[in-house]
Amino acid sequence: MASLLVCVAGLGCVVHPVDPEPQPAVAEKESGGGNAERFAHAPDRKPGESNRDPWWETFRDRNLDKLIEDALVGSPDLRAVGERIEQANARLVQAGSTLFPQVDGAGEFQRRWDVDGRRSDDSSIGLIYDWEIDAWGRIRSGQAARRREAEAAVDDWLAARLLLSSAVSEAWFELREQRGQLDLASEQIEVNQTLLDLTRLRFGQGQSSVVDVYQAQEQLESIQSLVPDIESRIEELNLVLDTLMGKMPGSTKPRHADGELNSPPSWPETGVPSDLLAERPDLRAQRARIIAVDHEVGEAIAERLPRFSIGGSLAAGGTPSIERLVGDAVVSAVGPVFDAGNRKAEVERRRSRVQEEIDIFTSLYLEAVRDVEVALVREDRLHERIQRQEAQLTTARKLLRESKNRYVLGATDYLPVLDAVTKVQELERDLLTSYRERLSARVSLHRALGGPMPIPPSTTLASQP
Repeated sequence: MASLLVCVAGLGCVVHPVDPEPQPAVAEKESGGGNAERFAHAPDRKPGESNRDPWWETFRDRNLDKLIEDALVGSPDLRAVGERIEQANARLVQAGSTLFPQVDGAGEFQRRWDVDGRRSDDSSIGLIYDWEIDAWGRIRSGQAARRREAEAAVDDWLAARLLLSSAVSEAWFELREQRGQLDLASEQIEVNQTLLDLTRLRFGQGQSSVVDVYQAQEQLESIQSLVPDIESRIEELNLVLDTLMGKMPGSTKPRHADGELNSPPSWPETGVPSDLLAERPDLRAQRARIIAVDHEVGEAIAERLPRFSIGGSLAAGGTPSIERLVGDAVVSAVGPVFDAGNRKAEVERRRSRVQEEIDIFTSLYLEAVRDVEVALVREDRLHERIQRQEAQLTTARKLLRESKNRYVLGATDYLPVLDAVTKVQELERDLLTSYRERLSARVSLHRALGGPMPIPPSTTLASQP
């Protein structure tokens, strides 16, 4: 009894300690006592250099900035995820409300007739109150769980914003690539038309065969056949961007995506793998869910202990007045006696759920580290491939120039020219695709690192009294 009084006087006992920062099962081994290895090929993070601006601004593309800003405002999918924050906030308020007395108003009017037909009226009005004393922290555990769920809802929303901004960036860069491919196809068609005209002229002068003419014509037609697919992809990407921004597909004008695909900016800060636990919103959300379930364990344990409550009523009959007030108060205690192991099983179930969420957390963490490593390696290899393609293109252009000179002088037939022009034009198209893939790899790296994806100032959790 003395311990109970101490618990009540201290506003509750702690029946289940909760780990405020659960770690993935591999985090301690990976951290190595603070000597974790940095990501492969990544620059060191220097103190004071952290950049919390939105990640897409590093590309310095005003059109991309505008597209993402419109998508973050207009996407119905994102708004739907945002509504979960409001729902979680409402549950948080509900969970904390029972920490305070619950007061309800009550009123009654009754009319009676006796056998002689006489009428009598009786009325009353009053208040009914009930207050559970949270001796074992059951209510506070539930409130803490709901708060963590609300935090997880915010991080789920930020994760959705990150995925949406990544999807817009990928579509935009591909649209720019396809526009470049269309311009490149026009240039190549002009070059091939010139070569066809030259071949026909030489054929008319008896300096080349009809086979040369057909070869030049086939090369021209092969490039022309690429145009419909490129134009189709451009239209498709415009429709994709409309949908991502929450607009009716086809309701906007075709977007201008001209200009060269520039090299990506300098490497973003990557830090060490364990930094992902704080930077990636999906990992933060999963950690919050683990803590929420852990609080629910405490809630289940408290359910096995007696509940104490104070209740009562205050009422006045007839015309309300101080003299007619009637009140009562009740102090009650209710505790489980026999439930065939139901409450104990619920505690074990929730403890198992904590371990399940930790295992999910570990899997997500391993996938996050892998995603960063893959993105870093991918961009590094793309950079190497682009250098080799540029060198190869330089050599191929030299070969084409010499082949054309020899063909014009009549020192060779058209076949070396055909081979050279085919290789040059193929390399030009492949190089443009490689430029876009390098930008896409950078987008993947930012997505794997968690952005950065700043929290808008208007996003808050519900306040508690």
